[in-house]
Amino acid sequence: MGLFSTLNTGITGINVNGMQLSVVGDNLANLNTHGYKGSAAQFQDLIHQSLGNNRGQLGMGAFTGRVSQGFGQGALEVSSRNSDLAIDGNGFFVVADAEGTNLYTRAGNFELDVNGNLVNLVGHKLQGFGIDDTGALNTTVGDINVPTETIPGQATTSVALSANLDADAAIAATVTAAPPDFTTIANEATFTSSTVVYDSLGGAHDATVAFYKTGVNAWTKRVFIDAGEAGGTAGVPQEISSSTLNFLSSGALDTTTSTTAGTAVTFAGSTAQTIGFDIGIAAGDTGSLTQFAAPSDISDVNPNGNGSGSLVDFDIGTDGLVRGIYSNGESRTLGQVALATFQGQSFLERVGHNAYQSTTASGEPAVGVAGSGGRGVVHSYSLEMSNVDIEGQFVKMIKGQKGYQASARVVSGADEMLRELMQIV
Repeated sequence: MGLFSTLNTGITGINVNGMQLSVVGDNLANLNTHGYKGSAAQFQDLIHQSLGNNRGQLGMGAFTGRVSQGFGQGALEVSSRNSDLAIDGNGFFVVADAEGTNLYTRAGNFELDVNGNLVNLVGHKLQGFGIDDTGALNTTVGDINVPTETIPGQATTSVALSANLDADAAIAATVTAAPPDFTTIANEATFTSSTVVYDSLGGAHDATVAFYKTGVNAWTKRVFIDAGEAGGTAGVPQEISSSTLNFLSSGALDTTTSTTAGTAVTFAGSTAQTIGFDIGIAAGDTGSLTQFAAPSDISDVNPNGNGSGSLVDFDIGTDGLVRGIYSNGESRTLGQVALATFQGQSFLERVGHNAYQSTTASGEPAVGVAGSGGRGVVHSYSLEMSNVDIEGQFVKMIKGQKGYQASARVVSGADEMLRELMQIV
């Protein structure tokens, strides 16, 4: 091996150890970069010369085989924003750049843009499964959007009612067929309560539910609204539902003889609707009535439908479901965040801005929802920190420095020997 070969060998050592220091510097520079995954330089030896006669081979130095990413979990840091997301486990957020190309990231610094899209620091749009016109989740991936427009009201069609009627109550002395006012109802009824019902415009209306004991184990239920809200005279009760209730000696509702009927009502400016009261007669009812020797009381009254409402806030669950919270008390699914996994994730290519793109070696992404297919779960109000181990990086830095110095000494030594040789010649 000549002195020039020695020089070249020393230079390769300078190069690889310089590469080690560059990688360490990159890792330390990104110590506080959310979602950053530390890199590691992997070196290989160079053997170009055989000594012959089975005397072995002469090494010619080293070269950088590859700089790889380590995708170990980073610590989760609590955030104050519901749009900040962190993945606990495997997977990447899918984001689309301005050209619509999908990129992949572990950095979950997202926020709403002017169009209601969840975007990261450079405007890449978070991807997931949106909803169709029926409110069901789509099977194709697209932009996650949080619409800010007012949601329309939905008319009440059913009220689930659960109550106990006092078996010891006295039989009602009078039941006026068409009570002239609500005071009459309060005076005549054995027990009254109220609920809210909604018209097709989302308007809320109070409905009075009156129970009259008409005999042993026999009751009548009647529901009234203010006629003034349906085009009639204000303050006059308008009956919209009536039921005959018969109870067994066990206190349970006799579903074979009890009846319920509703009358169509048209609230001012809205569409005609018939409101049914779910009291446990039909199969699948969620409401129920009993008659026990205990004070009359309504334990639950639950109308469907809702008033109109504007978006107040949104939250994102561990399964990635995005739910809007509205001023009318409604909560609606707006989409679901998608996560991608790769068979060869260590071969993903860095493209800057905390993002990666797929390569032939990484394979195509397997896109699904959080918590499925080996994917991790999503935490809102959280960000994943860099997974760089600062102590380990300092050790690598010291080794790189020493290796660099030693290789430089080899070059220096070969240079001195060449100088001596030149002086002799």
